[in-house]
Amino acid sequence: MTIALKIGVFILVASIANVGAGGVAAAEEMLRLQPLVREALAANPEIRAEEGKWEAARERPPQEGSLDDPMLNFEIENLPTRSFGFTQDDMTMKKLSISQAFPYFGKLGLRSEVAQREANAIGLAYRDKRNEIVRRVKEVFYELYAIERSLEIVEENRELLKQFVKIAETKYSVGKGVQQDVLKAQVELSKLLDEQIRLEQSRQAAGAKLNAILNRPSHTPLGRTEDVSMAEETPTELTKLQAKALENRPLLKGLQEEIERSKAANALARKRYFPDLTMSLGYAFREDSAIVRRSDFFSAGVSVNIPIYFRTKQDRQVAETSALINSAREQYQAARNEVASMVQELVADIEKGRKLIDLLETGLIPQARLSLDSAVSGYQVGKVDFLTLLDNRVTLFNFEKEYYRTMGEYQTSLARLEWVVGAPVH
Repeated sequence: MTIALKIGVFILVASIANVGAGGVAAAEEMLRLQPLVREALAANPEIRAEEGKWEAARERPPQEGSLDDPMLNFEIENLPTRSFGFTQDDMTMKKLSISQAFPYFGKLGLRSEVAQREANAIGLAYRDKRNEIVRRVKEVFYELYAIERSLEIVEENRELLKQFVKIAETKYSVGKGVQQDVLKAQVELSKLLDEQIRLEQSRQAAGAKLNAILNRPSHTPLGRTEDVSMAEETPTELTKLQAKALENRPLLKGLQEEIERSKAANALARKRYFPDLTMSLGYAFREDSAIVRRSDFFSAGVSVNIPIYFRTKQDRQVAETSALINSAREQYQAARNEVASMVQELVADIEKGRKLIDLLETGLIPQARLSLDSAVSGYQVGKVDFLTLLDNRVTLFNFEKEYYRTMGEYQTSLARLEWVVGAPVH
């Protein structure tokens, strides 16, 4: 086989695969996105921690809406100190009483509402944490996807460049080539080896991140990521997406609950200007003397607290809760602005990625392949030098890497958009 024929065969083999396909060993398990998402939602410790907080918070409203425990009191009254006898004095008695405090009308309901609003906010934070974990799984998955496909391209090009080196050495040994061709091919081969090492390190780091999210040991092996493609319908209607985010994002709903919680706390603080009521019932036992039969006593009473220190207590509580209302409103507005901005930015990123992927698929990569084929033909007849042939292959290599990097970023932007919106977008 001639040198030119060898080059043509190897380039044809290396270039025949489509951009979206890659070889995979039959025995290697496929790493699929949806099972990873389900596993993360079931096993991630951050989700379980937030769920535990929510479960605890749900137990508080009934507590806050309940009356305080009644007080049972036992007293010995008017016991003479000379004899400590229960029959000497008519007013000596053993008294048993019970009392119950009743907060002013509406206080219990407001206390319960404050706790319920807080529980609702924590529950929405739990939902947002679930969405965040889904986003993080997808981000790492698409990072792995881009790295693995780049590694496959690097390996293909390493094999091809090894043949280029052999061909250049053969031509040089018979006086039909120059040493510069050999050195250039060897340099490109070394650069590919360097890139392969860097990509392998990145893959290990990404794999460790994914295992951490899944609550697995960091060195748990991962299979090859499944192939991905552009969404059939790319979300681009900015106004609708922003409105959908305001309606669905758990973070925003949670901040709305914080506003309502602060309002309820403010109403409760205003109720504290009014006194609470304490009612009591008592029964006193008296012992008969040797000559007198003594009847028992029954008593009932009502007491109220007098909020005379309102300037340093109730006034300050009202001011505190009013400030919290304003703070919660500003936090909500800031979050609305950030969500709207993120939606706009991500929609722009998605649209840019879609256009670039389309350009690479239909323009740059096919053109680079044609250019490489032309260089092969020219080299076979001596019209193209070895360095031109090599440069054409490097150009195709870079476009193929750019394709997978852009596809990964496009899918990551979609995942982030779904997280920001709080619902599927396509």
